[in-house]
Amino acid sequence: MSTNPALVTTPTGLCPAPFPDEVFVLHRTGVQCELHGVQTRVKGWQARGVLYLSNIRLVFVSDRPDESGLRAFDFPLVYVRQDKLNQPIFGCNNLSGQVWPAVERGGPAGELPPHDFRIYFKEGGIGTFYPLYYTLAERAKQALAAAQERARGGGGGGLVEPNPPTYVAGLVSHAFVDPADPSTVYLAERQPVDESARLASAPRYAANYGQDEVYEPMEPRQVPP
Repeated sequence: MSTNPALVTTPTGLCPAPFPDEVFVLHRTGVQCELHGVQTRVKGWQARGVLYLSNIRLVFVSDRPDESGLRAFDFPLVYVRQDKLNQPIFGCNNLSGQVWPAVERGGPAGELPPHDFRIYFKEGGIGTFYPLYYTLAERAKQALAAAQERARGGGGGGLVEPNPPTYVAGLVSHAFVDPADPSTVYLAERQPVDESARLASAPRYAANYGQDEVYEPMEPRQVPP
C-alpha cells in the first residue's frame, strides 16, 4: 500500500515494518513532505517527519497523523519518475518528482495520475543521502524499463529485483559519509527494526482508506529494545 504502511514502534520512534528481503539504508530527520492527490481534508498533505530509504522504497513517517488519519506514505522506487534534486541559493535542498499511486488502477500502466511530491531537507546537507538514493532509484528505473521491454516483446519473468540485499550491503559499506548530512546509515547487520517485526509477505499495494475517506487507523506493533 502507499498510504499508512505497516509501522512498528522502536526505541527511536516509528519505523516501517520491513518486507521480505528489504534492507533499510538510512533514515533522515528534519524532513518536510508535500504530497498532492492524496485523500485528506484538503486533498493534499504537508507534514514534518522522518524519511527512511530502503532498497525498494522511500517511506515518509510524519511526526503526527493529520485529521484524516494519514501518518505515513510509501514511495516505491520503481514507481518514482521525473525526480529531481533542487538546490536553491536561498532555501533548503529538496527532492521533487512524481510517484505512481500503488493502488488498484494505479502504477505506470494504470489509469490514475501520479502524485506530485516535494521533500524538503530542513536540516543539514544531503551528501550522504542523495548519492545512495540516486543509485538505488536509477537501478529501479532501469529494472522497470527492462521488464516493460520484455513484456512488449512477448517475454515474461516480471520485474527483476534491482537492488538485492547483497548489492546494497556493498553499496552502503563504501558510501561517502558527509559530516554535514545528519542521516543515520544502517549496515545490513544493524537494522533499525528487529527481525521479528519483518512482514511475512512481499509488498501488496492497495487503497487503505474507508468509504468515508478517512484513513484506517494504524496500531503500530511494539518491538522490544
